[in-house]
Amino acid sequence: MDALLKSLTSLLSATSEEPAKAPKITHPEAYDLMGRWYFEALVMDYTGDSSLATVAVSTLESQLPVIAPKFDLVAGRDFIDINEDGSTTIARGEGRMTGYCTYYDSYSGEASLTFNIDGKSVDITATIIEQDGNTKVLFNANKLLALMQQHYSKFNENAILQTAKSVIDSYPGIRVGALVKRK
Repeated sequence: MDALLKSLTSLLSATSEEPAKAPKITHPEAYDLMGRWYFEALVMDYTGDSSLATVAVSTLESQLPVIAPKFDLVAGRDFIDINEDGSTTIARGEGRMTGYCTYYDSYSGEASLTFNIDGKSVDITATIIEQDGNTKVLFNANKLLALMQQHYSKFNENAILQTAKSVIDSYPGIRVGALVKRK
C-alpha cells in the first residue's frame, strides 16, 4: 500500500504543472529615462482579476495595430525626448508637443506629466515599467480616453474608440500606452 501511495504521489506531482510565473516588473531610475525614446507600438494591460475583462482587453489589444496609423503614430519615427530638467518634447510626424515631468518616483514608476493642449494645461499620470527587456509608458485608460474625448473632435465618430470606451468604462484597471525603445 505504501508503494502504491508513493507511485500515485510521484505520478501526480510529475503531471501537475507549476503556475506560470508572472514576468518581473521593474521601474527605471530617473537618470535612465533621460534621452530620446522612440515609439514602437501601442500597448495595453489589465491589472484586475476578471476573466471576462481579460478576454475583452485581449480583443481590444488586437485592434491596437489598426488604431496607431489612424492617429498617425509610426514606429521608429515618433519619439519623446526627456531632458534632465524634466522638460519633454513629444514628436508625432511633423507635430511637436512640449511638456514637463513634475514628479517621478522610481519605486512605483509613477510620473506626473503636464502638457499644453489647445492652450490649456493638462495633467496626467503615467506609469513607466520595464518588463522582459521592454519599456512601457502606461496611462489609466479612463483618464486618457477622457482627455481624448475633450481634445479630439472626431472622438464620438470613431467606432473603435467608442468600443474601447465601452470596455474601459466597464472594467477598472485597464492601462494603455506605448512601448518605447532607445535607438
